[in-house]
Amino acid sequence: MTIPFNPEISINSGQMFLWEQIGNSWYGTYGDHIIKFSTSWTNKSSCIDNSKNNAIQFYSYPEVKGWERKVFRLDDDIEKILSTLSNDTLVSKTIRKYPGLRLMRQEPYQCIFSFVCASNTNILMIRKMLKNLSKKFGCKVIFDGKEFYTFPSVNSLNKATINELHSCGVGYRAKAIKALANHIVSGNLDIDYLIRIRYYDAKEELLKVYGIGNKIADCILLFSLEKLDAFPIDVWILRALSRYYSWLFNENENKFKMTERITINQYKVLSATIRNYFGKYSGYAQQYIFYYMREIAGKKW
Repeated sequence: MTIPFNPEISINSGQMFLWEQIGNSWYGTYGDHIIKFSTSWTNKSSCIDNSKNNAIQFYSYPEVKGWERKVFRLDDDIEKILSTLSNDTLVSKTIRKYPGLRLMRQEPYQCIFSFVCASNTNILMIRKMLKNLSKKFGCKVIFDGKEFYTFPSVNSLNKATINELHSCGVGYRAKAIKALANHIVSGNLDIDYLIRIRYYDAKEELLKVYGIGNKIADCILLFSLEKLDAFPIDVWILRALSRYYSWLFNENENKFKMTERITINQYKVLSATIRNYFGKYSGYAQQYIFYYMREIAGKKW
């Protein structure tokens, strides 16, 4: 079976935020690299054969051959993953509706700072904050005659003053950015170690950092630390759990309104239950459900 792949909907699905479309090409910031893909289709919902990338070309600066396999997780056994998840009615429906959607593997430091900036805001504002931080603290790169900025290094963010961070429009998140950078520079957050250890242990380490709560930690674990069993729960997922999966939770555990913030204990109950239900590929299920919920609500990416 050939599994279709569409990088365009994958980058516009709330996973990575620093992408810019110019003509039929998309340029993305990936740490200290600028990555690019160009398509020959006009329909966003088009897909390509995973084994024949003749409809799309990938580039990067500085050049890294085959980066698309890493970033778009083309090295995952996607056929096995989707077959496993297709036992669920909603996920099966969503896979058929958005066949080219893929989970993405992000540069860890960029991912961590991105989701710290993502607290209590929307995708457009997240993108704006990250662009401002990159322009102020990253390095300018000329690629295809166009100006881009790399993502700031941890050291540059650690040296930044709170006022300098505030000037990038991050608001109260400046304190969290500063604390996170210091935590990493001090050697208290080892990315390689977090990748090696189990989900719960890695999450416990992330939750020690100021500004990182349950949802942000789960996003970081899923998108950059190889924890495919992570299942971030935000308002969109909460609505999906209420609408399609309420039968998984007993009456007492499910007594909270969808318009309210869930407590830490409620998050733990929901997370443990839904992760047990979807298993080791819970993160893939989450991405399909998240995309579906926003799409049917007509939300922009």
